[in-house]
Amino acid sequence: MKKSIILSLGILIALSSCKSTKITSDFDPNTNFTEYKTYFVLPWHEENATSINPFDQKRILNAIHDQMQSRGYKRVESGSDLAISTFMLLNDKEQTSAYLNYYSTNGYGYYGGFGYHSFGTGYGTVGFATMRSELYTVGTLIIDIFDNKTKKLIWQGIGEGSLKSEEKKREKNTPKVIGDMMKSYPVKPKKE
Repeated sequence: MKKSIILSLGILIALSSCKSTKITSDFDPNTNFTEYKTYFVLPWHEENATSINPFDQKRILNAIHDQMQSRGYKRVESGSDLAISTFMLLNDKEQTSAYLNYYSTNGYGYYGGFGYHSFGTGYGTVGFATMRSELYTVGTLIIDIFDNKTKKLIWQGIGEGSLKSEEKKREKNTPKVIGDMMKSYPVKPKKE
């Protein structure tokens, strides 16, 4: 678990390079998102402050700022129209895979994979299974956007994927993951 926490956010950040990234979102259809002009990002939850290193925290927040500002929102330190909350969940998982090897007992050789069998000729085939277990971490990033006056949740984006530890990939993919998460946000980025 400690290793997962240290690797922290490589999760999503490299996850968008994988097709296995799952992104979902939802919003309140009765909200007029064009009425909002300013936003503020709440501090990381104390649990995340220790599980996500400061570099990855900054990468995520910068990507959120870029997304919001591309939609015409202005970042303010107080009195904002919107409040944005971020949270990361880390879960360790195990994946087991098997590969079957077949050996002919007739002395004619080795057959690998899911292939050839000899039946009814007096010759036999012996199979051996090679098992392999792999531990990996699944990370889930949750971005919640609230109406700051009513404290009502108006939009939520969730990205889930396998943890990757390579810093260069996290640097490159963080903006893409956050961008993919926010594609369904009702206010689209302004064209430059």
